[in-house]
Amino acid sequence: MVDALHEARSALRPGGTLIDLRPDSTQPPRVVRDGVDIGGFYERRKAIGDNRASDRAVARVVRDGLLKPLRAGSFWYDTSYPDLASLDAWLVSSLRIGGYTRGTRAMLRKDRDRPLIVRRALAFGIYRRTEG
Repeated sequence: MVDALHEARSALRPGGTLIDLRPDSTQPPRVVRDGVDIGGFYERRKAIGDNRASDRAVARVVRDGLLKPLRAGSFWYDTSYPDLASLDAWLVSSLRIGGYTRGTRAMLRKDRDRPLIVRRALAFGIYRRTEG
């Protein structure tokens, strides 16, 4: 990851901006129906480990003085699913999400043909390339 950051930095002109955008493992995804939070998901350990490794790599490049942090945070975005079957199909194919949290599946079985929304958080960091 550090090597990838060095490559990305070298593609920037001095003073250029790098945006790091990825899923935020500190805020687990939620399932919403009709505006009401009805459950959530857990992330696979590998995905959480990958995010932590990315955090360490970015911190190292900042510590080495190659990038200067300008701003960081997170935001939520929604993805709609027409029914439970569609949500289940997405879940099976996800490399990040491991499954439903306890009690979520039971809540979802009620009204299984109604639309659902998955709310996920993205973490971002904005960095400026330093001289040199």
